[in-house]
Amino acid sequence: METDRAAKLEFAVQMTCESCVNAVKGTLEKQPGVHSVQVDLSREEVLVETSLSTQEVQGLIEGTGRRAVLKGMGGSEPDLGAAVAMLSGLGRVQGVVRFLQLSEDRCLIDGAIDGLEPGAHGLHVHELGDLTQDCMSCGEHYNPFGKQHGGPEDTERHVGDLGNVQAGSDGRATFRLEDSQLKVWDVIGRSLVVDSGEDDLGRGNHPLSRQTGNSGQRLACGIIARSAGLFQNPKQICACDGVTLWEERDRPIAGKGRRVTDAPTANL
Repeated sequence: METDRAAKLEFAVQMTCESCVNAVKGTLEKQPGVHSVQVDLSREEVLVETSLSTQEVQGLIEGTGRRAVLKGMGGSEPDLGAAVAMLSGLGRVQGVVRFLQLSEDRCLIDGAIDGLEPGAHGLHVHELGDLTQDCMSCGEHYNPFGKQHGGPEDTERHVGDLGNVQAGSDGRATFRLEDSQLKVWDVIGRSLVVDSGEDDLGRGNHPLSRQTGNSGQRLACGIIARSAGLFQNPKQICACDGVTLWEERDRPIAGKGRRVTDAPTANL
């Protein structure tokens, strides 16, 4: 389900003077959904406690003319784990989805997916982190308890059933969800898949309704990898991509062109 629960977001932001600090703080602090802002000019870091999505906060910061890169996420409790999936496929669909374990029984799922047809698209965690045959080798929905397919608020559901995300007329789905069954430590190494159609949440008459939600073909997918919590990412260069934080802002978030060699993508 959608959530307004706050999380802490740590950004690297290109800043050179106090006017930069004032511009960033002034923009963020007047925005509804932003609870607190801390700026460290010497480290070029901004820490935001907010109920807004990472994409929304990054857009606000970059609206001041400074580039920003998310370095870490955290909650009000001690670090319980964070992960990220960078989605890409054979078509133009690509995106980044982040997972943050807020408490023992609440997981935040924050993401943006581009290149979708307007409307609803099923989103599921699949059992395997295997992309050797693109999204077809990801296995079935993650379902450790052998249940039937359902919606994210149902008792009878796969753990990997995250419902639908809504793409607007621009083809982008931006979402911020909270789930009670998903655990970050259980899904690292598995995969996340976005589908071509709407998930009927197991309520349809089609034979696939109680298996997959009859949500169509798998459009894009990515392996769920561990990511940095707050203040855990000192990197300025990504060894897996070979790009700096700021070069990374000028490349696609996933898919072709992300890396110089166009080899399979990885996360910072």
